[in-house]
Amino acid sequence: MSAVATHALRLERRETLVEATARALIRYISKQGLVGGDRLPSEPELIDMVGVSRLPLREALSILKGIGIVEAHHGKGVFVKNLDIASVFSLLSPLLKAQVNIGVPQIIEARLHLEPVIASLAAEHRSHAHLAELKEQIAQMKAHLEDRATFIDADVAFHQCLARAAGNPIFHVFMAALTDLLREVQYRYPDQLQHREASLRFHERINAAVQSRDASAASSAMREHIQYIAERL
Repeated sequence: MSAVATHALRLERRETLVEATARALIRYISKQGLVGGDRLPSEPELIDMVGVSRLPLREALSILKGIGIVEAHHGKGVFVKNLDIASVFSLLSPLLKAQVNIGVPQIIEARLHLEPVIASLAAEHRSHAHLAELKEQIAQMKAHLEDRATFIDADVAFHQCLARAAGNPIFHVFMAALTDLLREVQYRYPDQLQHREASLRFHERINAAVQSRDASAASSAMREHIQYIAERL
């Protein structure tokens, strides 16, 4: 039999019982509309619902705990957590970089296409709470110009807030996926105060445009900011 024919007969990898159980639990949480703080049914109820024994159920719950979907409260049960998308992707980002061949050029290109749109929409849809948070992150950047790590934290938080302010949760998910990668790019720069000062000025321009609901100016300022980053790298 030829190699091609042999390959064609190979079965695709199937889910393990634990993986299938974890997926079933996620579907249950989704279909029931459970949110952070809601309690899952008891272990006997889940065993009956899913149709598995105690061991694969517990292993599946351990998977969900590990990726931040549920948490156990001793003596009270298992509860759904508020999903922190950024934390989930932070766990996966080393694998993404290694297995999907994501490098700095790919990150910059994605940002150039994504973030000017986010800034534009944020200018149109931002709330007073978003404005207050953006202002706070600008203040943190100003106060910590000489503290690189804290400055980067505020910088990343500013971009995350813009994504939330855009009014489309998908943008928040996209930016959450990039969060850990954004930090890596920041640490690729030479550690020079003048670069952080330039970054602060770009963020102030973006913030001013968002404050005044000038979508075009917000988009332009963001594009220039990312182009400046690309030139530095």
